Amino acid sequence: MDISEEKSATLIAEHDRTEAPKMTENTTAKQVADMKAEHATTVGKPLVDNAKMSMRGVDVFYGDKQAVFGVDLDIGENEVIAMIGPSGCGKSTFLRCLNRMNDTIEICQVKGEISLDGLNVYDPKLDVVPLRARVGMVFQKPNPFPKSIYENVAYGPKIHGLARRRSEMDEIVETSLQRAGLWEEVKDRLHQPGTGLSGGQQQRLCIARTIAVSPEVILMDEPCSALDPIATAKIEELIAELSQNFTIAIVTHSMQQAARVSHRTAYFHLGRLIEVNNTKKVFTTPDHELTEAYITGRFG
Repeated sequence: MDISEEKSATLIAEHDRTEAPKMTENTTAKQVADMKAEHATTVGKPLVDNAKMSMRGVDVFYGDKQAVFGVDLDIGENEVIAMIGPSGCGKSTFLRCLNRMNDTIEICQVKGEISLDGLNVYDPKLDVVPLRARVGMVFQKPNPFPKSIYENVAYGPKIHGLARRRSEMDEIVETSLQRAGLWEEVKDRLHQPGTGLSGGQQQRLCIARTIAVSPEVILMDEPCSALDPIATAKIEELIAELSQNFTIAIVTHSMQQAARVSHRTAYFHLGRLIEVNNTKKVFTTPDHELTEAYITGRFG
């Protein structure tokens, strides 16, 4: 067994013994972790008063395998919340639940309640197209369309009928590129392919494309993992600026990035939400032993 599994399982077993299931001396560390997952309660402050999105009892399954266990979490209005944890801990799977991106995976099943301003995101009658306009997604690798820079940004407003005249579309494109910090770099080549931009510029173009339809929430799944440090710094500055107008949830493997950009940090481990707290507290005086073990490099 991997040493990180042993350490994490031991910490799980030690935490909240009064709720732990009975075990024998032959119980493996992995079994301890699996059993404990059924009895875990998130510590810290997972709920807020000004929730933009609320999740209650969210379970996610891939076929018979459960990937996320009973997550209760609120994301506040104009908040940046960072989701951190070891690879395979369920944070990206959970993030994709928030605008039903997991619907594209046939064997994926989501249970529990997810709401946006009180609207049930998983209502069978809900059209996912307008939902994904309200809750936009920026992916790990930049994925501009094989179109011009202008057409990349104009695509969403076109299909959602947000502009009736060319002048209105021009304004949306310019405003979106300005908000994404890209206008000055591309204003003289709007009709050149978006794929011709650098990696960092492509990611900012994808952000401009996302905000062009005026979303309320922006989900970012490791948006800087494929970028160099300079491009990463620009994206992080952009996140801070966008949080004035948007609610943002970001998954990141970089604890330093989480510390720089977020208001609250949520720590995931083995498919469950361990702790949610003010970011400064998470990285200085976390409430849970597992959180402390992860941020101090004892495993992960």
